[in-house]
Amino acid sequence: MKTSRTAFLILVVLTFALSPLVASCASDSATTTSAAATETSAPAATETSGGGAAGPVKIGFMAPYVGVYAKLGQDMDKGFKLYLEEIGYKAAGREIQLITEDTEAKPELGPTKANKLIDSDKVNVIAGIVHSGVATAIRDIVDQKKIPTVITNAGAPDLTGKLKSPYIFRTSFANGQQDLAGGWYAYNKLGYKKVIILAPDYSAGHDKATGFMKYFKGSGGIVVQEIYPPLETNDFASYLTQIADKADQVDAVWAFFAGSGSIKLINQYAEYGLKDRLPLISVGDTVDDAFLPSMKDSALGIKNYLHYAATLDTPENKAFVDAYKAKYNELPSMFAEQAYVGAKAIVTALEAVQGNIEDVDAYTAALRTVKFEAPRGPFSFDANQNVIENVYIREVQNVGGQPLNFVLDTVKDVDQNWTPTQ
Repeated sequence: MKTSRTAFLILVVLTFALSPLVASCASDSATTTSAAATETSAPAATETSGGGAAGPVKIGFMAPYVGVYAKLGQDMDKGFKLYLEEIGYKAAGREIQLITEDTEAKPELGPTKANKLIDSDKVNVIAGIVHSGVATAIRDIVDQKKIPTVITNAGAPDLTGKLKSPYIFRTSFANGQQDLAGGWYAYNKLGYKKVIILAPDYSAGHDKATGFMKYFKGSGGIVVQEIYPPLETNDFASYLTQIADKADQVDAVWAFFAGSGSIKLINQYAEYGLKDRLPLISVGDTVDDAFLPSMKDSALGIKNYLHYAATLDTPENKAFVDAYKAKYNELPSMFAEQAYVGAKAIVTALEAVQGNIEDVDAYTAALRTVKFEAPRGPFSFDANQNVIENVYIREVQNVGGQPLNFVLDTVKDVDQNWTPTQ
C-alpha cells in the first residue's frame, strides 16, 4: 500500500510540475452538450417504465463563467461534464443533454436564467450554482415549478434549513457546516485559544465565521477581533495592520476568502511579514489546490479544513484524479469534485426510477436515498437534503517543489447540525 500511495502522490506532484493552471474559455451564451455531439445522429426516443415516449433528459447547468468566481464555475463545469462523458451522456436508456447558462455570479440574473431553462429549454433538472445569492434568488421558482435542483456549491444554510424545499438538494456544503468541526478542532486539537477572525463582508463570510466560532468559543476559545473587509478587496494592508497590532495577543488568525481574493490575501499576508509571526487556519476554499500555484511558498504550512483533497488515497479518488488529469491536464479542485458528485447523484436517482424523471415525486424520493463512495469519501444526504461528509484537516506542504494539501486528520460524518459529541 505504501508503494502504491507514494506512486499516486508522485503522479499528483508531476501534474502540477508539468501543467500550469489554465482557465478554460467559456461563452456568455447558453451551450448544449449531449452524446449527439460525438455521434452522427441522436438516439431514437425510448420508452419510460410507464410506457410513454421519452426524449432526452435535459439538465440545466447554471454557473459563472466570467468575473471573480469564473474559475470556480469553470471547474464545476469540467467536473460535471467529466461524469456525463464517463457514462456517454446516457443513463437508464435515455440520452442526457446539458444546457449551460452563465449567471456571472449575479443574483439578479438568477431568475431570468432559471426561467429560461425551465420554460424555454424544458429542463428536467437544474444543477450547478456557485453564488448563494443566485441560489436564493431562484429558490421560489424551482419550488413552485417543481424542478429538482442539485446545488454543487452555493452554501446558503437556509436553503437546506428554514427555506428548505422538497426539490432542492446540495452536494457541496452549507456555509458554516465544515466550520463547526473546524472551530472545535482548532481549539481542542491544534491548541489555539485566542484568534482573530478575517472574512469577507457578505453572507458566506459571516456564515462560515459564525460556524467556526460556535464550537471554538463553545470549547473555551476567545475571539479577540472580527474583521470583515468588502468582498472585492484587493489591498489588505489596512486589515493586516490591525492583525499585526494584536499579533502578540492571539495564537492564530482564522481566515476565509475564495476566488482571486484568496490569492491576494495569502500572498499579502506573507509579504506583510505575518506568515512567520502568526499562524493562519483557514477554510479549505482559501487554499484550494487550484490556487496554490499562484500562492507558491506563501501558503506553505497553512492548516485548513475541507471535505476534499486531491491527494486522498482512495480508489475512487485515484480514478477521479486520473480521469480529470487526462482530460484537463490539471488537478481537480473542490469545485470540480462537488459538481462531479452532483452529476453522479442526479444520474443515480435517474437509474433508480428507470429513466422516468417526469414522475418528479418518485425521482426526488430516489434522490433523497442516494448513497455512494465519492472521490471525497462516503456521500449521502441528510433529512434536509444537504450533504453529510467527512471534513479533512489538511496542511499545505511542499512535495517535489510543488505546494499541495495533504490530509493530517479526519472528522467523520459532519452534517449541517453537527455537534462535537457525534
